[in-house]
Amino acid sequence: MSRKDISTILTLVMPYYLFDGKQAVGPFEPADLAKRPGFDAATLVFPHGATTQDAWKAAGSFPDIALALPSKAAPIPPPPPAVPPPPVAPAPAFGITLELPPQRAPQPAPVPAAAPPVAPAPAPAAAAPAQPELAAPSEKLVLVVDDDENVRSFIEMSATMEGFQVVTAVNGLDATAKLAQRDADLIITDLMMPGQGGYEFLRSLQGSGSGRIPIFVVTGSALDTSTVAMIRQEANVVEFVSKPINIVKFIGNLHKYLKTTPSSPRASEKRGTAW
Repeated sequence: MSRKDISTILTLVMPYYLFDGKQAVGPFEPADLAKRPGFDAATLVFPHGATTQDAWKAAGSFPDIALALPSKAAPIPPPPPAVPPPPVAPAPAFGITLELPPQRAPQPAPVPAAAPPVAPAPAPAAAAPAQPELAAPSEKLVLVVDDDENVRSFIEMSATMEGFQVVTAVNGLDATAKLAQRDADLIITDLMMPGQGGYEFLRSLQGSGSGRIPIFVVTGSALDTSTVAMIRQEANVVEFVSKPINIVKFIGNLHKYLKTTPSSPRASEKRGTAW
C-alpha cells in the first residue's frame, strides 16, 4: 500500500460503536478501539451515523481500524512435559537370567460391616405457595411502534379487545414523544422503520428513564443468528417475535409479562390467529 493510499485512509477515520455483550457503547476512535482488552479484527463494530442493522461488521473489514490494530505473532507452544523412562531390571551377571517374582497388589484392609440404614422421618408437607395477585389489563398501558398500519392496527385491536390500554407510534421518534407524555408498562416495536428504526430506538431507551420497560421486538425481516442473539442480550428485550404473528400466543405473553388476568377463550377466537 502506497503512502498516498495510507494518507487517504487516515483522512477517513470515523468513530465506531462497540457491542460490549449487553448494549452498544461508544462511539470510539479506531486508535482507542485497538487499545481495548480483547478487541481484535473479528470484533463487531457499528459505524457512527449508520442506520441499518446490516452495518454491524467485523472490525477488520474497516481499513482505518485495520491500520490501528497491532500485528500479532503466532504464539510458540510450550515444550511437552518431560516423562521419566520406565524402570529397567539390572542386567544378569555371568550369563544367568534372573526371574523377578511377580509383584502382588496390596490387599485392601477389611471394611467393617455398616450399620443398617435408618429410614428418615417423613418430611412435613410443604405449604402450597401463594398465588400472585394478578392485575386487570385495564391498568396496563401498551405502546405499539410499527410503520405498517395493518400490523399496527391488528395488534392494537387485539390488545384493546383483551382490555389493555393501547397507544400507537409510527417510528422511534414518534414513540419517544409518546413516552414523554406517559410511561408505558410494555413496548411492542418493529425493527425496520423510516425516520428512526427499532435499533436506534432500543439504544435511545437505554439512556433514558424508560430503559427498564419490557420490550417485545417484532420483525418480518430475515435476520442472521448473531444479530438475533445481540438483540436478545438487551436487558429489557423479553420476547423476539417473527411475522406472521400468532396472536393467541402473543396475547398470552402480554399477560405473562404484565401479570394480568387473561380474558375468556372466546375473546381470543374473535381476534383471529395470525397476521
